[in-house]
Amino acid sequence: MAAITANGTTVSVSGTAIGNLLSVSPTSLSVATIDSTSMDDSWRTFIGGLKDGGECTFEISYDPSLASHTSLESYIDGDNHVILITWSDETTCTFNAIITSFSPSAAIDDKLNCSVGLKITGAVTL
Repeated sequence: MAAITANGTTVSVSGTAIGNLLSVSPTSLSVATIDSTSMDDSWRTFIGGLKDGGECTFEISYDPSLASHTSLESYIDGDNHVILITWSDETTCTFNAIITSFSPSAAIDDKLNCSVGLKITGAVTL
């Protein structure tokens, strides 16, 4: 398998492409474990439980004059939003998520940035 560059990766929230993307950490898939050990066992045993899509974060070079950036703050409404990540090779990652944080930051001699946090709800399609 050849290496794939991150350049050209895009994120869309509810159909709106988010410009000036700096980084994205899409999911941390996991499955719950349920202890199924009985008194007859000499080793602990487990069964798999529900899958969890975890959380997603992305960072942008924040521009308050862009509607796609200012709309992110309005998405902190508790509703599910469709998230589409398209990698530079055109493969995608899609899921529903609740926008949980919108955190602009500014430092001396640096550009204005913003970190956006999402809690994935439901299935993740890779």
